[in-house]
Amino acid sequence: MPIAKQSDGSYLAAQSGETTRLSSKEEVEEYSRRVTNMGFYPTVMSEDDFQEIKNDPDKQHQLFKKLVVERVAEWSEISGEKLKGTGIPLISAPGNDDFFEIDDVLNNSPHVQYHDMEITELEGYEVLHCGGSTKTPWDTEREYTEEEYQSKFEQLNAKVKDMNRCIYNVHVPPYGTVLDSCPKLDENLKVVFDMGNPVSMHAGSKALNDSIEKHQPLLGIHGHIHEGRGKINIGRTVCVNPGSVYPEGILQGALIKIKGDKVTAVNMTQG
Repeated sequence: MPIAKQSDGSYLAAQSGETTRLSSKEEVEEYSRRVTNMGFYPTVMSEDDFQEIKNDPDKQHQLFKKLVVERVAEWSEISGEKLKGTGIPLISAPGNDDFFEIDDVLNNSPHVQYHDMEITELEGYEVLHCGGSTKTPWDTEREYTEEEYQSKFEQLNAKVKDMNRCIYNVHVPPYGTVLDSCPKLDENLKVVFDMGNPVSMHAGSKALNDSIEKHQPLLGIHGHIHEGRGKINIGRTVCVNPGSVYPEGILQGALIKIKGDKVTAVNMTQG
């Protein structure tokens, strides 16, 4: 999100087709803080630089990637400050639209345990990590076919020693459930309506369903579908998607309690 400095010392910022004039650096800082909390990436530049990238999609994409990498590095440092001395690990796997450029930042961070296509240990439990998603209309960085996911789960499941104490950390949710229900979009990426109501569809992974039904891990923690907030059971396996409303500046999560080979509580959080 460009914030262009003008010749009179003011700044112009554009968001959702609307232009906002900011008269001071303090206003720029407040505006930047607010839109950052909504998930945007503001950056201050000269009017000349803005005109240079305005009609150049490649330069826009390069700048966007740079800002994302910087934000991830910043978040990593903040997490280190917040979790210092608590003994609480920060464990992460990539989503479908996470640029591959963030991998080095997270892999090199002393504050983040970043995993994909791995089995790791967490206090006596095995965690299966698998990022990305099934195909989306946006053709994002880490999208896979159902056949590719089937192969991924076969590789990972073969490394799990005890499914009764295995946690699936899989970004994409299981198909055909409340966890993967989302609005259907047309060819112009607009929500489809029927009789005035938005039409829903499912966008999870069928290969994940098959894997969970066959192997019955203890727990599945998922994301991807922002509207898919909820908890379900697939056999003995508890599956959770906290959902996401970050454009509203709200962080959603789930507090999950495990004892032995059972999930004893799931509390959805928001704040």
